[in-house]
Amino acid sequence: MEFTRIRYDKQHDHLRALNQSASLIQINEQLSQEIIQHKQTSEKLQQSVKRTWDILNSLFVFVGVYSLDGILQEANRAPLEAAGLQPADVIGKPFWETYWWSYSAAVQEKLKRSLREAARGRTIRYDTTARLSENRFIDLDITFGPLYDSAGEIIQLIGSAVDITERLAAEKREAEKSTQLQNILKVNPDLYFHLNYQGVLVGFVNEKNQHHFLAVETVQQRHIYEIFPPAVASQFESAIQETIQSEAATTFEYALELQQQSRWFQARLLPCQPEELLVIIQDITQKKTAEIRLQHVHARLTEAQRQAHIGSWEWNPRENSLWWSEEIYRILGLGDPDLLPTTQTFMEMVHEEDRELVARVITNTLENNLPFSFEHRIVRPQGEVRHVHLQAGLKADPQAGSQLMYGTIQDITEKQEASRIAQEYRDELAHVSRLIVKGELIAGLSHELNQPLTAIANYCGAMKTLMEQGHDVSELRDKIEGQALRSGEIIRRLKAFSQKQQQRFLFNIHDSIRSALQMINYQIRLKQIEVKTCYKNKFTTVYADRVQIEQVLVNLFKNAVEAMEHMPSPRTLTVSTTSTPDKMIQISVSDTGCGVPEHFRSKLFTPFATSKKTGLGIGLSLSRSLIHAADGKMWFLPNTRKGASFYIQLPASQKLPE
Repeated sequence: MEFTRIRYDKQHDHLRALNQSASLIQINEQLSQEIIQHKQTSEKLQQSVKRTWDILNSLFVFVGVYSLDGILQEANRAPLEAAGLQPADVIGKPFWETYWWSYSAAVQEKLKRSLREAARGRTIRYDTTARLSENRFIDLDITFGPLYDSAGEIIQLIGSAVDITERLAAEKREAEKSTQLQNILKVNPDLYFHLNYQGVLVGFVNEKNQHHFLAVETVQQRHIYEIFPPAVASQFESAIQETIQSEAATTFEYALELQQQSRWFQARLLPCQPEELLVIIQDITQKKTAEIRLQHVHARLTEAQRQAHIGSWEWNPRENSLWWSEEIYRILGLGDPDLLPTTQTFMEMVHEEDRELVARVITNTLENNLPFSFEHRIVRPQGEVRHVHLQAGLKADPQAGSQLMYGTIQDITEKQEASRIAQEYRDELAHVSRLIVKGELIAGLSHELNQPLTAIANYCGAMKTLMEQGHDVSELRDKIEGQALRSGEIIRRLKAFSQKQQQRFLFNIHDSIRSALQMINYQIRLKQIEVKTCYKNKFTTVYADRVQIEQVLVNLFKNAVEAMEHMPSPRTLTVSTTSTPDKMIQISVSDTGCGVPEHFRSKLFTPFATSKKTGLGIGLSLSRSLIHAADGKMWFLPNTRKGASFYIQLPASQKLPE
């Protein structure tokens, strides 16, 4: 039994030893696991710290760890690299003595005080400036604070700084803008206020110029119907709804009777804050008054143009843009005033026979900067032909850097018709006058010549009888001779009566040419004849009777116009002057008419010889007589192609007596 018990005790001790060994193994495994976990946690912590420093180093944010006496123990790389510093330049040194703060003793002293305060357990934060290089500085938001251990004791200091340079610059800009805005609002005559969507005034941006409202005690928190007349308030109500729906600015104008005066305002509503609109009210009385006056002036000008049948136009040759007044649309017979005018539209309405002339005149103006004034015909869309007077000139436009053509067009159809009828009356009257003069001349001639011719006939009859009877007829012969001389004297007296004594003096022949052309200007315009003048000298004098010379010129001009009447365009009357070596002034009058028939040229200056159906045949003969009386010459030459040329030579000065 004893043996058995001893054996049992040994077995029991062996089992207990095995259990203890198992427990130790388990404890060892647990410790191993804890060590591994602690190591992993430590590695993760180190990795986290490394990532944190990497992040801090990638940002321009300063983070530093200091001893309690302000010695920098650790710092991230970004501020070091920005200033071109190495860790050895700052680590282990008092923070206020580092390069960043060396530019100012006051800044260094403030840093030193701040670190001391942090060492006492306070958190210090303020804005300062750090130097990165000789000429480069940045603004920082810097913070210092204590770092505690598990026992609550301060063991270190930690500091951080954030670059706020851009933020401060932005704040400065915003402050400047705000100041500028306030200054603008102080001097701005406009009124700014806020309206909510219900139409209640909830606040002012500037409280000046409240006279833009009706006279009420206060407008704050009042509805628009309380501070504006109903008609104006209704406009505000509609504008509010339009602004809400479109989310865009809405503008309208209104008038108020203030202090017995009408004043005009412009209201502009803009989306602003939620459920609110910004309202800007501007006094536009002066502008509106000017617009109303301008409208009245425009209305009066339009009415004046309508009454006078004169329309105005403006053409930009560079852009080929054309503007017409309303009257031009009426003159051209265009019913739609919204039709965009073009030069092509106008040229298509010019009569086909006048189109080349119009184009040539306009081209000449553009090339030589010469104004023009002439008449031509237009054809309305309905086929009606109208006569118009077109005039224009060029004027420089400094803003566009080009020239604009300004002009007018006048409907002269009625005037032309009246002038035509008046001319017909004048022509008829002249014809009747010529017949009367012709009758009187014939009656005078017959009366004056009747007696001597009758006497000559009687003497001849008696002379025949006496000669048959063989008597002496010498006495009758003398009487016949006396009566013949008497007839010649009658003819000379009539000629002297028709040719009054000349009043000769020096005058400018160019003035006489202009006067003569003006006298037949109607016929020239009516028959669409272009007049060209070619003068070698601006002032050319002749010595003659001015009235008689102008009569000769008028006769030549009328003959030229009548010769070109039925000729196709172009119809050109050319007048030129030149001097000759023998001190004479030569005037030439050329036309592009039908010319003088070859068989009639020898009788051209013969009295009472004419190629016209209604002519008297005394114009050219009388003209040459007047020229000869002025010691001049007159002759005719046919043109090479078509038409005729008449030449006149007149003395350039008075001849000295020999």
